[in-house]
Amino acid sequence: MASIHIIKLVVGVEDLKDYYGWHQTEIFDYHGVPATPCWTRHKPSRGAEILESGGSIYRVIKNRIRCRHRILGFETVETSHKGTMCMIVQDARMIETVAAPKRPFQGWRYLKPADAPPDKGIYTGQDDTELSPELEDELRQAGIL
Repeated sequence: MASIHIIKLVVGVEDLKDYYGWHQTEIFDYHGVPATPCWTRHKPSRGAEILESGGSIYRVIKNRIRCRHRILGFETVETSHKGTMCMIVQDARMIETVAAPKRPFQGWRYLKPADAPPDKGIYTGQDDTELSPELEDELRQAGIL
């Protein structure tokens, strides 16, 4: 069975390093595993399939898919300011992907496995030699990467 993934925008950050720094402040223990929350209004109807297939949540930063997190669970949470919300519990390990263009959209969407960019590896926030997604695209088109 192919993995079922979802995709969601990250707003309010400039780049992957900025998102990583913010992401690190959100870590909590989820059944003995370091995890971070991703908040959304509605739980995916295919949530059980996502978990069974080892699905991930891919994150879009500045119109590029930049990373993913394995989804660990879905929790319904009652909040005082927004009512009932779905917390997508994601593995705290951030997996950087090859930057892939993605137009803006609202909420989250299912992502076909064929549309998921390949992984580059675990992102640690330590790489100061990161290429801009635009330069990476140009180098890839030129056959250098």
